[in-house]
Amino acid sequence: MAESMTEVEFRELARAAYNRIEAQFEDVDPDLVECTVAQGALTFTLSTGARWVLSQQPPVRQLWLAVASLGKAYHFNYDVQRRVWLDDKGEGLELMALLTRLLKDHGGISVRL
Repeated sequence: MAESMTEVEFRELARAAYNRIEAQFEDVDPDLVECTVAQGALTFTLSTGARWVLSQQPPVRQLWLAVASLGKAYHFNYDVQRRVWLDDKGEGLELMALLTRLLKDHGGISVRL
């Protein structure tokens, strides 16, 4: 569980998630979406002007996804057994699947995270 995770473990898992996401954008046209990392936050800038931010929250060992263009924010805990980032509301949202769907539905971008 996230509560027992050390900060070092959290940062390693967060970095692995960021690397996985960034790798999928190497062949995506930057005119459709740009994916950049700065100061611990991964920012998606869509061609529509929408900006989504995935940020690390070390004190609570979570990743937060802010999708301002939709008025939504999601908080994810790392599930050690399933080895995925799951929403903390118990809705069964998995970070990579959610990002894949949001990018397709709101940016017309097909990536498989």
